[in-house]
Amino acid sequence: MGRAMTRRRMHSTYRGAGLVVALVVLVVMSLGALALVRAVASGLLVAGNFAFREAAVLAAESGSELAINWLSERAETAELFADQPDAGYYASLPVGLSLSGQANTNISAYVDWDDDQCAGLSGIRCFTAASALPIDAAGNRVRYVIHRLCRTTGSSDAAANSCLLFRSAQGGSSNRGQLSYGASKRFQSSDTVYYRITVHVRGPRNTTALVQTLVHY
Repeated sequence: MGRAMTRRRMHSTYRGAGLVVALVVLVVMSLGALALVRAVASGLLVAGNFAFREAAVLAAESGSELAINWLSERAETAELFADQPDAGYYASLPVGLSLSGQANTNISAYVDWDDDQCAGLSGIRCFTAASALPIDAAGNRVRYVIHRLCRTTGSSDAAANSCLLFRSAQGGSSNRGQLSYGASKRFQSSDTVYYRITVHVRGPRNTTALVQTLVHY
């Protein structure tokens, strides 16, 4: 009888130990499943954010095209010698311009992408962007600004001005096809001034993209 009771106790001990092991395995499996779910969720979130950003970059093309068309209609005219804030055009590029809105001590100018007169930023020049394009099917809001890459406003031929130039290919010239800052008095008939188009896109989930294009006329 003593042996029978001993066996029962051993079986009970084994069953108790087996239950503990089973519980430990269950906890480990639960933690593994939770980690897998979180990993999948994080992957989907990253993929979703990447997709939204790619859509925002593609949406920027419409803003670039609109800005290029605006410039093309006014190329080589005195209309581009002066700022035109309502059109988001500026005839010079200021030092210390922030396009992204990142705050730092070197900012002296900012682009008002949000139509809030650069709220929260004092003592700086606030640039007006062109009117926003209609929000597209993906929910992207597109705006742009154009800067002529010159030191000052006025004629690019002025002696006091200096602009970023495109020197077209010319026979016997070592400067053909290059980017160059040069005094306007050294302009050649084939030199054209560069303009920088900056397109700002704000999409779903507050996705933001900045795309820049250089053109010359």
